[in-house]
Amino acid sequence: MKKLLICMFIAILSITAATVYANDAHHKAAENQKSYSAKGEVVAMDSALSKVKLKHDAVPELKWPGMTMFFNVADKSLLDTVKIGDHIEFEFVKVDGGSPLITKIKPVK
Repeated sequence: MKKLLICMFIAILSITAATVYANDAHHKAAENQKSYSAKGEVVAMDSALSKVKLKHDAVPELKWPGMTMFFNVADKSLLDTVKIGDHIEFEFVKVDGGSPLITKIKPVK
């Protein structure tokens, strides 16, 4: 029983260390992910939580239909460039275990 607990502890510690390493300042997970582009409209924003709700067009590469959903933003300053009602172009990555992460966003005229 004691050996089992030690093995479980080591496994959990290894997973935690790998996750921290993958997300540290020199090894950002988003940099290693495939990026996707889409167009949409800003429906709501929450700068404090670094989230934006978008009504976006279909993303064929992911087999996503057009829909309205929340996205996290990689840097909350990205939200300073858009406002509710803006039509936008954006790029995002799918981060394992989390919601999609916007890496670029800009209004379209």
